[in-house]
Amino acid sequence: MLSLRAYACPKCGASDRERLYALWIDQQIKKNLFPKCARVIHFAPEAALSRKLKELSQFDYKTADLLRNDVDYKVDIMDMPFDDKYFDVFLCSHVLEHVENDDRAIKELHRITKPGGCGILIAPIIMGLKKTLEDPSITEEADRWKFYGQNDHVRLYAHDDYVKKIRSHNFLIEELGENYFGEEVFGLLGLTRTSILYIVNKQI
Repeated sequence: MLSLRAYACPKCGASDRERLYALWIDQQIKKNLFPKCARVIHFAPEAALSRKLKELSQFDYKTADLLRNDVDYKVDIMDMPFDDKYFDVFLCSHVLEHVENDDRAIKELHRITKPGGCGILIAPIIMGLKKTLEDPSITEEADRWKFYGQNDHVRLYAHDDYVKKIRSHNFLIEELGENYFGEEVFGLLGLTRTSILYIVNKQI
């Protein structure tokens, strides 16, 4: 069982992956790589990271979720009401494994992103898994626990399949890990050496 104390920041409560996302965002801001007042949409927003992003003057920051009421927009990520090419940046972490049709969701993310825009697009990747595990006939909670490890998951991604799927929707993808950020930074932030940040970019 995961120990919250082992991976949550004792000061702000941010999880390890939230710290990784914040690290990348801070670096992008320092390099002036976001447009002024960038339109940012954050799906299934994590509490600590959301608090940080709301305070950034560089962002026109909005939140979205299908079920929650504490967000700016209640949306189905497979069929969103936003205009084409509307957002500069999106954050979508640990959502796709819950979505019935992940291809439709990724297509929608590409549609609403401006050319030259980018996103954090993360899903649990099972290292060593050769092929994504997905069976629409598995609908019972007990079976989903057995096959996917969680009752509301509908698939387990293999690394190569995940990358191929994202690229098939015309996103460029970067995999940023310890070699990119540096061993010292990973150590200071309490990140595991195998942590990978998946950044997608929409071509101009």
